[in-house]
Amino acid sequence: MSLYWDWPYVLVEAGPEQALTWRTGGHMRDAYGALPDLFFPADRSWLVSALWDDTWTCVGGPEPLIHTLERNPLVNARQVRPDEDALPPGLTRD
Repeated sequence: MSLYWDWPYVLVEAGPEQALTWRTGGHMRDAYGALPDLFFPADRSWLVSALWDDTWTCVGGPEPLIHTLERNPLVNARQVRPDEDALPPGLTRD
């Protein structure tokens, strides 16, 4: 499947224990755990997307989920509309 500027991705159905074993070393997010770049539950009710070279994570889901994340000061979340760039304020693209 093509995502993000037509980059090729492989989507695999797996549980959390399996997904956490696929990526080992060399990933810039290793300090926070070796999470997949994209994951979501089987019902597709939410998703988390973290490109390998970005320093931020995108979360998509129902408004109550997004509002809960926005209210948590540890998360440092902001809502972005589908037609907006998710690039956090103060960062620039190379």
